Amino acid sequence: MAKKTKTYTSRPVVPASLQARYQAVLEVLSGKTTVSAAAQRLGLARNHFQSIMNRGLAGMIEGLEPKTPGRPGKSAEELERAKEAEQLRRENERLSERVGTIDRLLGVASGLLRGQIKLTGRREKASPAAPTTSTSTSPEKDDESSDPESQRIRTHLEGARTMRSLGLCAVLAAAIIGVSPATLRRWSARDRSGRPPRERRGGGAETRVSAETSAQVVALVRALRGLPGADALRHAVPGVSRRRAAALKRETVTAMERERVARTTRVHVAVPGVLRGFDAMHVGTTRGTRYVLVSADACVPQRTSAPVVVRYDGPAVAAALDSDFARHGAPLVLRADRARAHETPDVLAVLRAHRVLLLHGPPRHPRYYGQLERQNREHRAWLDAAGELDPDALAAECARMAGSLSTLWPRRTLGWCTASDAWNQRPALVEDRAALREEVDDRAARLRRHLDARGAPAGLAERLAIEQALIARGYLRLEVGGWC
Repeated sequence: MAKKTKTYTSRPVVPASLQARYQAVLEVLSGKTTVSAAAQRLGLARNHFQSIMNRGLAGMIEGLEPKTPGRPGKSAEELERAKEAEQLRRENERLSERVGTIDRLLGVASGLLRGQIKLTGRREKASPAAPTTSTSTSPEKDDESSDPESQRIRTHLEGARTMRSLGLCAVLAAAIIGVSPATLRRWSARDRSGRPPRERRGGGAETRVSAETSAQVVALVRALRGLPGADALRHAVPGVSRRRAAALKRETVTAMERERVARTTRVHVAVPGVLRGFDAMHVGTTRGTRYVLVSADACVPQRTSAPVVVRYDGPAVAAALDSDFARHGAPLVLRADRARAHETPDVLAVLRAHRVLLLHGPPRHPRYYGQLERQNREHRAWLDAAGELDPDALAAECARMAGSLSTLWPRRTLGWCTASDAWNQRPALVEDRAALREEVDDRAARLRRHLDARGAPAGLAERLAIEQALIARGYLRLEVGGWC
């Protein structure tokens, strides 16, 4: 128990040099004499003596004031010093513990280097039913476990486990013993399963596979479109290893992809203003979903319009196309996907009024609309960066987006010009639209007579006829062996 602190103060001792002044002050306080008489007797001025007496009374009054109960509080500086001292103490404890761990790790590492760490691994217990005088049931396993190389690996493995128990991560433990983390994991897995760890993974040199066996693996990969794994191929074709099956699959899949690219056809639009793409993109706003109807040229990335509508239906599409054609001129062909809103009576009426052909691509083939699909990624990134907006702000933001992407972005494919520069330099489109419509109808009729319509997508003849008519006029170019 702590010793109680004394609060009693003894009577002060008055020095002899102050005895006369002390006696005069007491006489004035008791009324035996006056202030003037006491000051005259001491040879002091009356005001000076009065000041001395008042200072003494002030000290007495200060001592008579009641104090706050309890221990006196610490100042802010003392509390701050105490907090810093506690932080330093904790940091010192952590550093001391870390130094101790590092010392133990260095001891383990030096023991590994000198070969002084003793094996403490688990030993296999003999079966109770097995006779002790008989030889081992697995002599090959005993030979492998007694091999000096296996003993060395076990020593390294035990050292790594010791370092892991001291808090060292697996990567550093593997680096100290001089192996990769994958090798350390493989050694641990083999030791847990009771097998001796080995330095090299796998067996010796791989045996050669016959040409017939390799051909079977390649045929199976092609028949299953490259889907089966190496293990499945190894079990399906006898005589081939997993590694060889994986190599054959990799080579076959690469060859299949190159063949697919060689079969593809890339479409080049040669003149701006001839072909225009149209697509919708849904965007979330503060008042629900809105739809941005984007119209863009297929030759240069010029966004002609991007209005925002509440509903993605035929009247909205018709109004957006009519406004776009009136402001930027009607193209010869409008390329749009097979959405229902693109073939309503309202939309077809607008296309007939402006004498524009409607071009649909193959079903479920978005790469046919590649230019606008790539541009939609830019639109999505722009609107995602803008955040959630209200519908009015979204309409203004889409107008700003279409103008900025067309006028501020120089592109290498355009000779480092912007899309607006290339769009403004486009030649005047002088074409007999009635003759073009008649030629397309005639080509489509002839194609229907030669094509097998069973199983073919709707509009195949019209699509091929429009492509042939544009190619004949030099507006379109098909390149075999594209890269899409």
